[in-house]
Amino acid sequence: MDHIIYFIPRRTDDFETEISMDLSKLLESIDDGFVAIIGFGVTGKALAEFFENRKIPYAIYDQKEVACQGTYYINEKITEELLSSEKVKVLFPSPGVSLKNPLIQAAQTNDIPIVGELEWAASLLKGEFIAVTGTNGKSTTVRLIDCFLRDAGNSCVAKGNIGSPLITAVSEPPLSYYVIEESSYQLELVGSLHHKIAICLNVTDDHLDRYDGLHDYARAKANIIKNSTSSDYFIYNADDPLVSEMAKSTQAKTLSFSLSKLQEEGAFADNEKIIIQMDGKKYEFLQRDLALKGLHNLENVMASLLAVLTLKNDEKSIAAYHGTLKSFVGLPHRMEKVLEKNGVTFYNDSKATNIDAVVMALASFEENVVLIAGGRDKDSNFSKLKGLVQGKVKHLILFGEAREKINEAIGNVVKTTLVDSLDEAVNKVFSDISDGDTVLLSPACASFDQYTNFEERGKHFKELVTNHV
Repeated sequence: MDHIIYFIPRRTDDFETEISMDLSKLLESIDDGFVAIIGFGVTGKALAEFFENRKIPYAIYDQKEVACQGTYYINEKITEELLSSEKVKVLFPSPGVSLKNPLIQAAQTNDIPIVGELEWAASLLKGEFIAVTGTNGKSTTVRLIDCFLRDAGNSCVAKGNIGSPLITAVSEPPLSYYVIEESSYQLELVGSLHHKIAICLNVTDDHLDRYDGLHDYARAKANIIKNSTSSDYFIYNADDPLVSEMAKSTQAKTLSFSLSKLQEEGAFADNEKIIIQMDGKKYEFLQRDLALKGLHNLENVMASLLAVLTLKNDEKSIAAYHGTLKSFVGLPHRMEKVLEKNGVTFYNDSKATNIDAVVMALASFEENVVLIAGGRDKDSNFSKLKGLVQGKVKHLILFGEAREKINEAIGNVVKTTLVDSLDEAVNKVFSDISDGDTVLLSPACASFDQYTNFEERGKHFKELVTNHV
């Protein structure tokens, strides 16, 4: 890759205003100052380790007190006043920090380069980048592509928003492929970042507490194809109108997937098979062989197969892909089957933190669903669930901060119980379930009212269920 970094000098609302800078010169300029890391979560800590290992002075700002013992750590308080000096040479905001943050705006005002971790890491790595974004399904798709490629004998790793920042790969042995989960937050600062394959699974209402509406959110997602060329691929969901619009603006070769319509160049599903047509060839995979269940996972599988078939489609690789589909059971907290007991099946879908994730989860069942939902609202329109809840849910149990809002939106269409906590919700479930019921934790909300993250919430649900039976 070329070593060009782009940054946004002033305006947070104009992603097209860019200035280029040679990365080597940027590193040289740090000698008489230091870099600033804003936010000390997973990404911030990985950046700090990167700079520590390369003896580059760095300072850290976080709302919580930072404990860092690095030799090159500078315990200097990062303020707007400091950012008007010449000490800070580059600013690295963590993905969770909004570009509207006063410190970032101060850096923009003072023409301090603002660089995303993905951008920085990609400029230091060789190998092909396969990037996945979307509101739902990113992690499953990334992990599935990674397994496809590994099972077919390729060297690859999954990085990014899935847990291990891409910058960690710089210190690891080089690989042929990097499969990267990219959130809208990470994509806000795309400059020269370039992907061999870019995938957008869907764009639906989410994170509207950060963005000025759905189209602003989609605009950030579209940065995944910002630098695509005619030798690259864009794989997209033909059933999603916002994603389909993105496909019209890219120079990349486009491959689409659909649950409902035949795709001449892409993937589609009939009642029994996944059928893929590309470059004059046809590939078929039996749906009954898929270990992954649910309509949303069918989309994830189609997108993943399109990606790997553009890279490797020889007989040995295709045979490996069939094997992967039979063995890949998905990730925890994503339509995860917890157990089946006395004719009742329990599913942990704690990762369903928005409306559309719950829609896809409910669409996977016929009826007699006991739905547990609630948590912290993300400015969601819960009335969108009314039709599905009325048709498939026999009992709606609501907990957490958003329980009253959800109840006002859909509580009148089905038997509904409001409780304070997940503990109470599970207790209520076991007092009111029957043979043939499906118990589904699919919250439609963030977890931060009562939990650190969706993983902690899902783990608690599994513990509560298993301790009851």
